[in-house]
Amino acid sequence: MTAGQLDTVINAYVWFDAQLATFGPGVILAVGVRLVWRGTWRALDRIAAARETVTRIRTQAAPDTRPGTDQNALHTCTAIWNTSTREEKP
Repeated sequence: MTAGQLDTVINAYVWFDAQLATFGPGVILAVGVRLVWRGTWRALDRIAAARETVTRIRTQAAPDTRPGTDQNALHTCTAIWNTSTREEKP
């Protein structure tokens, strides 16, 4: 650690000690509450974004490749089957 870095660390400690002596332990409590609050909201935002992504992926129309799901072909075959090509004489 260089002399400048050591000086910076010492100054930060002195500043923190002065703040603690001036405002009391409530400063640490307030900072802790703020950090927990921010972390909680960030986590909730990430969970909401993940849920939206999952919902969007689930609702996207995927091509149906299962056999027997082509209704147009089924209706065409049924219509051809039911069409009488010969006429019966009475």
